[in-house]
Amino acid sequence: MKGIFHMVRAPDVVSLLNAFLGFSSILMAFQAKFSISVALIFLAAAADGLDGFLARRGEKGPLGLNLDSLADAVSFGAAPAVLAWVRFGEFFWPIGGLYLGCGLLRLARFNTMPKQEGIPERVFEGMPIPAAGMIVVVSVLLDLAYLSLVLMFVVSILMISSVPYPKCRDLKFVPFALVVALAALVLGFQEAGHMSVILVFLVLVAYLIYPPVIDLCRTRRR
Repeated sequence: MKGIFHMVRAPDVVSLLNAFLGFSSILMAFQAKFSISVALIFLAAAADGLDGFLARRGEKGPLGLNLDSLADAVSFGAAPAVLAWVRFGEFFWPIGGLYLGCGLLRLARFNTMPKQEGIPERVFEGMPIPAAGMIVVVSVLLDLAYLSLVLMFVVSILMISSVPYPKCRDLKFVPFALVVALAALVLGFQEAGHMSVILVFLVLVAYLIYPPVIDLCRTRRR
């Protein structure tokens, strides 16, 4: 026990908070408290950004990368899939499994593969799983099963793709964290279909669509 705690750094504590929020989101989904479940996933996204920010600014521990990915698997892999299944029924079992599997592959690739030549450090290779999870859970709040179904399939493919997605790093993380925390509060206290939910959804969809469109345009120019 002492050995494990000796290895833990500040970013690792935040990663554990991320996992706890994801676990809590699952519990809220089973209690049909869907808005709270979604808000907890948004807070988990803020925690995920914070642990990366702390890791870049401070000492990196031996647990950091793996612990961060394990927490992401809970909060942005399992939790959104469970939420969609609880809300819409058993038909979401296979698509939820596909989504979770692609999310795990995305995290495993990030952990194991070296930096790819031609891919700058300011971008991710493939859609990051926190963004995918937030898009899925906000679509659940809109209470449109077919929309959630389509989005889960689309983000699953994008997560394992090579499409470059922008990162939020260092000082740029501060406004991002504030926006995410505010969105969590709004989503936690608003009913599904409210204009604020639609606005958050549209912002996330814009993030989903913009990189593939830019990548496609660059490919055609070549």
